[in-house]
Amino acid sequence: MEAASQIIESLPSTPARFSPTLSESQQQQQDGEWRDIIPNLLTKSDFEALSDRLGRVVREEVAQLRADMANVEARMAVAETETRALRTDLEQTNTAVMAQEADIAYLTTWVDDLDNRGRRLNLRVRGVREGGPSENVPEVLRQIFTHILGGQQVPRIGLVRAHRALRPLPAPEEQPRDIICCLDNYHLKEEILRTARRMGAVRMEGQTISVYQDLSRYTLQARRALRPVTSALQQAGIQYRWGYPFSLSARHGQDQLIVRKPGDVPGFLRSLGLPPQQVPDWLARSFLQQVPGPQFPRRPNAGPQRPQQQRQRDRNPGPARREQ
Repeated sequence: MEAASQIIESLPSTPARFSPTLSESQQQQQDGEWRDIIPNLLTKSDFEALSDRLGRVVREEVAQLRADMANVEARMAVAETETRALRTDLEQTNTAVMAQEADIAYLTTWVDDLDNRGRRLNLRVRGVREGGPSENVPEVLRQIFTHILGGQQVPRIGLVRAHRALRPLPAPEEQPRDIICCLDNYHLKEEILRTARRMGAVRMEGQTISVYQDLSRYTLQARRALRPVTSALQQAGIQYRWGYPFSLSARHGQDQLIVRKPGDVPGFLRSLGLPPQQVPDWLARSFLQQVPGPQFPRRPNAGPQRPQQQRQRDRNPGPARREQ
């Protein structure tokens, strides 16, 4: 193309049109100009050479474009192959992660059930003012339980162990710490718990005392997560109950509806005709908070440091050796 442009630019300008009014000298001059122009006009061979040059340049450019396109196609094929492989790996990874999450959820529920079974003889007493370092927690509990049972004396041997729980991080300093105790008689523990529930709030010496079943940290957090659901059940007048391993159940006609995991909540509410509720995933690892420390501190007069195995057993509020 550049060669053709140079050839065309080298041609002289077109002379003035032939006019019949030109004089003979002017006519001769014009004929001379044409004779000078004609030898410089492009011939057939010139056009063929120009066409060959243009064709060669175009063919080279097209060949380069085809090579680039072939390279791009090859790279795209490699990228697509790698993408398919990555997609397959991602699907396998997602499947493995989902299976692991299901296993973790199962193990979490299983360990939580074991934890709650270890606490089946425990009671959590809330609202008892603290008496300082010289506080006799077992004796305070015996007075409370005697008051709940209407004067029935609780045998001294019936109280295995009692401790003040560690203060929760968000709790204010003036709020008394809960007392967690372990009894050696399951029926006595159940009688105290049922009577305290019927009484509602136990009032004693200007104190409002509440008695609860001692539950694992995971169960407490799961129940807290299901609070919107239980509130909706209460507003609708639907009775519900907690189960072990952790579950929330309610009866709808002849059907027993149960929530064991977060995915059961939408169907549970839909079957009961209740509006949807936003419930956090209590099985998620991010939902479970770190334990600030052992539930049971060592007794002030516990004596010399005990082995690691014994210290670990003291962290479990389940049945322990009897205090002498």
